[in-house]
Amino acid sequence: MAIEVCSNCFSPRIAPYMGYETGKRFICQDCEHISVVTIEFQDIEALVAFLQERRDAS
Repeated sequence: MAIEVCSNCFSPRIAPYMGYETGKRFICQDCEHISVVTIEFQDIEALVAFLQERRDAS
């Protein structure tokens, strides 16, 4: 099952934002970033693997 996440903090807690009728916009419920872009992962395991790689690279 695909999972969409915030393009700023990678949180899956995103919701449609005001102005949705004129184009998709999302607000992250964690960092409050408003964006038209989300990142889609194949499943939760792919997201976890990505976040672990990102943490290890830091």
